[in-house]
Amino acid sequence: MERTNLKSRNYFRLLKFLKPHLFKFFVAFFFMLGSSFLNGFSISMFSPILRVLFGMGGEGMIFENLGKLSFIADFMKRYVFSLDPLSATARISCIIVAIYFLKFLFAYFQRLSIVVVEEGVVRDIRIAMFQRLMYLPIKFFQTVSSGDIISRFINDVSLVKRALTEGLFIIISEGLNALILLALAFIASWKLTMVSLVLIPIAVGLLMLISKRLRKRSRRAQERMGDIGKHIYEVLNGIRVVKGFTAEAKETEGFRKKAHDYYRALVRFEYLSALGSPLTEFLSAAIAGFILFYGARLIFVEKSMTPDSFFVFLAAALSIMRPLKRLFQANVHIQHGIAAGSRIFELLDQPIEPGHLSKGRKFEGVRHSIKFENVWFSYRKGEPVLKGISFEMLRGEKVALVGPSGAGKSTIADLLARFHEPQDGKITVDGIDLREFDLRSYRQKIAIVPQETFLFSGTVFENIIYARPDATYDEVIEAAKISAAHRFIEKLPQGYDTVVGERGVMLSGGERQRIALARAILRNPDILILDEATSALDSESEELIRQALHRILPGRTTLIIAHRLATVLEADKIVVLDGGHVIDIGRHSELIERCELYRRLYELQFKIPVERAESSKN
Repeated sequence: MERTNLKSRNYFRLLKFLKPHLFKFFVAFFFMLGSSFLNGFSISMFSPILRVLFGMGGEGMIFENLGKLSFIADFMKRYVFSLDPLSATARISCIIVAIYFLKFLFAYFQRLSIVVVEEGVVRDIRIAMFQRLMYLPIKFFQTVSSGDIISRFINDVSLVKRALTEGLFIIISEGLNALILLALAFIASWKLTMVSLVLIPIAVGLLMLISKRLRKRSRRAQERMGDIGKHIYEVLNGIRVVKGFTAEAKETEGFRKKAHDYYRALVRFEYLSALGSPLTEFLSAAIAGFILFYGARLIFVEKSMTPDSFFVFLAAALSIMRPLKRLFQANVHIQHGIAAGSRIFELLDQPIEPGHLSKGRKFEGVRHSIKFENVWFSYRKGEPVLKGISFEMLRGEKVALVGPSGAGKSTIADLLARFHEPQDGKITVDGIDLREFDLRSYRQKIAIVPQETFLFSGTVFENIIYARPDATYDEVIEAAKISAAHRFIEKLPQGYDTVVGERGVMLSGGERQRIALARAILRNPDILILDEATSALDSESEELIRQALHRILPGRTTLIIAHRLATVLEADKIVVLDGGHVIDIGRHSELIERCELYRRLYELQFKIPVERAESSKN
């Protein structure tokens, strides 16, 4: 019961996206209502046609004793039955053509208005999803695959669209058709209609029983499609690794299994889905057979019904089966949409980064220092990555983090960037807890050059100016010069207008890293985080960047992470980490004397014992 209520809530939450489009929705509803009325009116024309053809006259015609609707019978008597049979038939033919012309107009504008509403809703859902995605914490992206997220934007939103197009709007339009046809059938014979109202709910109940199981199978099929998207995304991003390890067959086999799982889940869904249409048709035929027999009894035995009224009722009753059939099919799409909607709301209900929830202090920069005070952090419960980290970064100081892999260096950088929050302890800027600052204003004062350089698929110029969209062309060029990128950029086919390809695939690793440095330099940050910022550079480029950093680092508080100790030897302070602990803090000359771990890392890096290095200097 609780799951059913959740499904219903999700469906009504989807309908809330209709709110900004209510006027357009009511326009669509008007055309649907008009189309349904004209559809019922066209069926009622069976009565005058049969009466004219069989010389029954206009007395006792359908609508004659129905108050406001009796004007239809009066119109027919005056302008149709007053003529000879051939002229009357010609007049009726013109009326039918006019009715179907109006049906054409209403159907056309109905479809246009529905498209405007449904595409507007789909656009709003995607925008809401993307907006929420932009403000989610880094932790979310570490636990949910990109393929799964993309599947929600494309596959799940498309299913929600079908739930509107072939679900909600079909229910409304076909529901109106069914109501008008039911009213027409009631006018023709209330006895036959009452019998139908007993039989039809039995058929509908059986169909609803099937639809209940469709929801579960639809959800499973969508999850399997998400697995396919995830696999494709990972393989495409790791295609060099796949080919480098000749794992093409392995990945193909993995994809074959996921494709088969989706195939099996979808076929299981279609087992039930395919049952709906023929079952509806069979039930319709069974009901129609009984109605035909009972109608004949009313005409020939009870003599309470005229033949033309019976044919109007029969046409209405048979026509009503089409809306019922489409209503069941609409239910299939709605079940798909509900299952897809639950995945969409899983994303929309994710909590955003705490710093975006409320406005805090505006960050004006570092005036004195940044302090890590007994900071603890873990990605998994019971497995801390940082264990009581404490150190201070004075304003304008270059602080380097060194240590073996897994020591917690990148985690410290992420905490400083506020990608995560300490689980115990705190980080302060001039004595103020970092969490008290407005997140947006804080991040506008920092720049990050990550170890895994990422470039967007646009031009070189667009990638650099991304850091500060209001920057001038000259400022972009200056940033590229400082990062030692200007020279190679000028040699590219279109210079700064060269498209770098997806993730910067058209450039080498060193070129990508220099563009990322230019982007950080253009930001003109108060706090600069360099995470292995020179790892992909050759010796010449590294030296150029080291000289550039000499020019730009003064006055900026800088955190440097590097395995290559040559890049941190001139740091004002070096923090040595191991196993999530701070082992020692000092300058290079101090640490080489007293810190065994630092000395060992230095010897491994330069392949020379410290004693020999010192003696060679003398």
